[in-house]
Amino acid sequence: MKKINFPLLIGSIIVIFLSIVALYPGFFASKDPLFEETPKYIEYKEDGKLVEKFAYNPMPPNKDNILGTDDAGRDVYSRLVYGTRNTLKLALLIAIFRMILALPLGLAAGMGIKFISNIIKIFNTFFTAIPMLLFSFVILNIGYFRNLQMDKSIFAFAIVLTIVGWAKLAGIIEDSTRMVMEEDFIEGEIAIGKTKLQIARQNVLPHILPTSVSLFFKEMGMALFLIAQLAVLYIFVGVARQVKALAFRANYEMILEPEWGGTLSRIAINVKKYETTYWMTLYPILVFSIAIIGINLTGEGLRIEFQKRESRVISSIRKISYLISPKIFISQLKDIKKYYKPVIIKSSIIIGAIAYIVIPWHPSLYKFDINQAKLHVEELTSDKYGGRVAGTEGGHLAGEYIINTLKSYGYEVNTLEIPLTTTIKSSETNTEETIPEILSPVVIESGWIKVTDDNGEEKTYQLHKDFTIATVSKNIFMTKKKEELHYKGVAADLKNVNNIPEGTEFFSIKREYTGLEFNSFGTQNQITNESGESFDYDIQFILGEGYNTSNNTYFFNSTDIIPFDDLREALEQGYREVEISFDYPKIPKYKGRNITAFLPGEGKTYEEPGELIIIGSSYDGVYINGTDSAYAMSSTSAATALEVARMLSLTEDPLEKSIQFIFWDNEYDMFKYSKVDGSYHYSVIEGMPVNMAMSHGYYYFDISYPGYEEDKDLNLITFPAQIAENSNYLMGLEIEKRFKQLDVRYQRFHENYATTNALINMRLNAFSSVGIGNPSTEGVNSSIDNIENINYKRMESIGQILVDTMTMNSYMMD
Repeated sequence: MKKINFPLLIGSIIVIFLSIVALYPGFFASKDPLFEETPKYIEYKEDGKLVEKFAYNPMPPNKDNILGTDDAGRDVYSRLVYGTRNTLKLALLIAIFRMILALPLGLAAGMGIKFISNIIKIFNTFFTAIPMLLFSFVILNIGYFRNLQMDKSIFAFAIVLTIVGWAKLAGIIEDSTRMVMEEDFIEGEIAIGKTKLQIARQNVLPHILPTSVSLFFKEMGMALFLIAQLAVLYIFVGVARQVKALAFRANYEMILEPEWGGTLSRIAINVKKYETTYWMTLYPILVFSIAIIGINLTGEGLRIEFQKRESRVISSIRKISYLISPKIFISQLKDIKKYYKPVIIKSSIIIGAIAYIVIPWHPSLYKFDINQAKLHVEELTSDKYGGRVAGTEGGHLAGEYIINTLKSYGYEVNTLEIPLTTTIKSSETNTEETIPEILSPVVIESGWIKVTDDNGEEKTYQLHKDFTIATVSKNIFMTKKKEELHYKGVAADLKNVNNIPEGTEFFSIKREYTGLEFNSFGTQNQITNESGESFDYDIQFILGEGYNTSNNTYFFNSTDIIPFDDLREALEQGYREVEISFDYPKIPKYKGRNITAFLPGEGKTYEEPGELIIIGSSYDGVYINGTDSAYAMSSTSAATALEVARMLSLTEDPLEKSIQFIFWDNEYDMFKYSKVDGSYHYSVIEGMPVNMAMSHGYYYFDISYPGYEEDKDLNLITFPAQIAENSNYLMGLEIEKRFKQLDVRYQRFHENYATTNALINMRLNAFSSVGIGNPSTEGVNSSIDNIENINYKRMESIGQILVDTMTMNSYMMD
């Protein structure tokens, strides 16, 4: 009776099981690993009795969360199941990379190449003096590694952990090689004239390969152990975010995506309170332990098999090696009459593999037409729309174009108005006057600034060419309207403000632009120097290095002027006599309006839409004075959305979920945050997301800019589920998979990247939220922002990904 190889049997069962879990996590866990449970009543065992009580996170194991929840309320069991793929992928890559380095170098060193042998010794000596754990901790603590998305993070960690560990494996292979080279038969091989390369390939490699296979599994086990050790030191793959940003409960960082190491990152704290939070320590350690034991047992079991004279395992491996050997296949081709059956089978497999790599096997069901999208860009940037500023004639006409286009596609279109003006009683005329709402856009058609230099010479600079006016002071609208506003005084910074002659108007010079928020409205326009003296101003110059971007002008606390190039240089000294003149700002003629377009899902209606997919894009832009061409980038999101809307209206069968497009007005500018922003008014003032979340729920997809020709990567920004537990994590993975299938270069970010205001406002009540594109693209509304420079390839990718997500993503449409 043959002796059973228990290490190989047990190890193989564990490894196969973990592999199945890694490949098909959905079969083992139904909960979303990113979903955060809110405090709730739970049933769990306490002192052997089943009790029910109201629990906060982290919750103990209970009926709904069999292994409990972590600090952010995420299910521990689901995170361990879904984290299996990421963790084993990292350990496998480390083992592969180490073996790729160690096998040829160890072989060469063992055959007498002293230079390589010395390199191996140097690395081993170095990492004996400085433990690889300490070295890895220092390197992987660099900010670059902590901000990589999961796939790139795994690859980067694998490279670093390969560097610290390959030499030990190479040393073992070197010793094994040296033992083979000392065998008597090697002398015979040399005597018959074999080269070192032939001896290595034909004699040495077959002898050390079985040992190397066994060592590979043990390296993988050691890699897992190192991953666990690093996690204890708060080093783990993937993106980390503060828990307070996730669940408003604490102020420390933890991993976002599921991965075993991340679950151990709080072990130092959790061990101290083990009795109350044991599940956060016990189960991750248990999973690591089982995996390490299983992989090591597999390696040990293979070593035992390789030492047997007659082993079924080794026989099977040799048969497989024979079947896939290129050398055998070539010899069979030469005698095809005799071996025609294996040649046909192998040829079919090879052709199939090549076809799988070369032929796109995942074609889109509906092709996004970039040429149609270009036509929308050309239309929205035409002169008649004047830049599409919210509340202007051009902005209103652009809205009409979008409405008519959507109606022609068969959508049910509605508008939600945004009041951009209000009325006040003028203290000067004692009559009611209409003024803009806080941070509403106003239009200033022309203006100039004269600057006197040190030699007394004046130079004039023109509005929209040499400077832009970001905001106009509220005080302008508190007095009688004038055709033109005129100011004369001295622009100075804090260092030179005391040099201004008495009675001369002071214009502040500031060197950073912090953005605009409605909560800051009403604050005093005042600066204070180091001596504690305060100086009031109503106009300020903001000097931003390299800032040459036009802006809309908004109603706010002060008149903020942003100079470009020469004017900025003229003011850099910190003290200049200036004269300022510009037209009286034109207040909005129309109300702003968000445009919604509804496409019912199968069996759904406008009144009963079911779970809703919302696709949002801004359609407003920057004012142009009639002599310049409209800036193009701000039109691309609306143009993309219109073509996506057309494609979804042409599907053969109704989509399972209802679709609603929202075209945001007064939204494009990321540097302001106001109550009259389209998404803020929709979300907070109207409260629409709350109503939708309570009645049927929604997903939100945000379309942003494709960038210019030099921009290569497309940004994918995802937010975790906040309201209800759906397959959001799997849906996100499916979107990433689609990026790869379409060969689209991308970077994935989780909330900690620049996002649009719409994505921020809509995410809080959504099942999940996704942003595609880059809202902070450099060069928007500058001289390079024209139709010719738009990256239409990336624009097409944005549209195609959205169309495919709506029509092919099973987790989205189920």
